[in-house]
Amino acid sequence: MSANQDLFDAALRHQVALRRYSVSVLRRIQRLLEEADRDLVEPLRRKLARITGSPDAIARLEELLKDVRAMREAVMAQIRDLGRGELLDLAKLEADWEHAIMAASIPIEMALATAPLGRLNAVVTSRPFQGRFLREWFASLQQADQAQLTQALRLGITNGETLDDIVRRVVGTRANKYSDGILAITRRNAEAVMRTAITHVSNAARAEVWDANADIIYALRWTATLDGRTSAVCRARDGDLVMMGDNAAPKGAQLLKPADARPPAHINCRSVMVAVFSPEGILGDRPFVRDKRTRGQRERDFRAEARAEAGDAWSGMSEAERRAAIRRRRDAWGDENIGQLPSTTTYEEWMRRQPVAFQDEVLGQAKAQLFRSGRLTLDDFVDRAGRELTLDQLRQRFPRAFEGGGVV
Repeated sequence: MSANQDLFDAALRHQVALRRYSVSVLRRIQRLLEEADRDLVEPLRRKLARITGSPDAIARLEELLKDVRAMREAVMAQIRDLGRGELLDLAKLEADWEHAIMAASIPIEMALATAPLGRLNAVVTSRPFQGRFLREWFASLQQADQAQLTQALRLGITNGETLDDIVRRVVGTRANKYSDGILAITRRNAEAVMRTAITHVSNAARAEVWDANADIIYALRWTATLDGRTSAVCRARDGDLVMMGDNAAPKGAQLLKPADARPPAHINCRSVMVAVFSPEGILGDRPFVRDKRTRGQRERDFRAEARAEAGDAWSGMSEAERRAAIRRRRDAWGDENIGQLPSTTTYEEWMRRQPVAFQDEVLGQAKAQLFRSGRLTLDDFVDRAGRELTLDQLRQRFPRAFEGGGVV
C-alpha cells in the first residue's frame, strides 16, 4: 500500500489502542470514586441517624455537609492529580507514536522534526477543549458533586424523609446496581470528562508533530469511529479535509467547516484527525537520511528517467513537453509510493482487511468469526444506545447467524 494508506490504517488501529488505554484510566478513576463512596456511606448513615427528627436538625446538617465536602474534596484532588499526570504522559507518548508511524509509513527514511516538550505540556495545561481548560473541568466536576450532594441531603432533611430514603437518594438502590444515586452522577461525569480529555490530548499532541513537519503534510482528514455510537456531527464531518498551508484542495473534496474544528467535537467524542502526506513535500528540499541527493540531483534523475522512457523521441520534444514528461515521472513516483488521499473507507471495510489475529483481539474470537463469515456487521454488535451486546444477546436477536455452528 501507499504511505498515505499505511498511515491511515495505522491511525485507525491506534484508535483501538487509545480506547483501551482510556478504559484502563477510567477504571482507576472509578475505583477511587467507589472507594470514596464506600467511605462516605457509613459515617453519613451514622450522622444522619442523629440528625433526623432532632430539633436542631438544620444546624447539625450544616456540620454534616462540612464534613462531606471535605471528604469529597480529597477524592476529587486525587482524581485531578491522577488525570493530569496521565494526560501529561499521554501527550508525550502520542507525539512519539505519530512521529514513529510517519517515519515508518514514508518509503524514504526522512529526518522528521519532533514536537517541543514545552508545547506538549501546554496541550494538557493550556489548551481548552469544549470551551474549558482541564483545571476548569475538574473544578466544575467538584462543584457539581458538592452541589448535588448538598441538595440531596437538605431536601431529605427538610422534607422529613426517613434515614433509608435519604441514603438511597445519595447512594442509589441495589436493584439498579447503585446507578440511580447522586454519587453515580459524579462517576459518570468524571468518566465523560476524562474520556473527552484523552481524545483532546491525543489529537492535539499529534498535531504538534504535524506542525513541526508541515512541509510534508498535504492535509488533515477528519476520521470518525464508524459504529452505532458515532454522533451525527462526527458522521457529517467524516472524511472532511483541512488543507495545510496554501495547498489546493483536490477536486470534489469536502472541506471541513469550520476549518479550525478539531476533535473532540462533543463530550465522549472518539474522532481523530489523520495526516495526509504531500508527495511534493517529501520530494522537496529536506535532506533524507538514506538518500543524500539534493533536490536538484533528484530532479536530474527524474529527467534521466523521462529521457530514457522517451527514447529517440526526446530530441524532437519541446522544452514544455520535456518538463511535462519529467513531471509525470515525479508524479508517478509520488502516486506509487506516497499515494493520494486514502480511499473513502468505513470502519467495517477497514476492519475486514486487517489480520485475523487483530480482528480476534478487538472483537473477541466468536464475534470475529461471525464478522468474517458475513453473518453479522459491526453495527449489529451494539444496541441503539451504543452498548455492546453479549453473545447470548446476539443469539436472541440474530438466531440465524448462529445456525450451522462454526462459532466458538
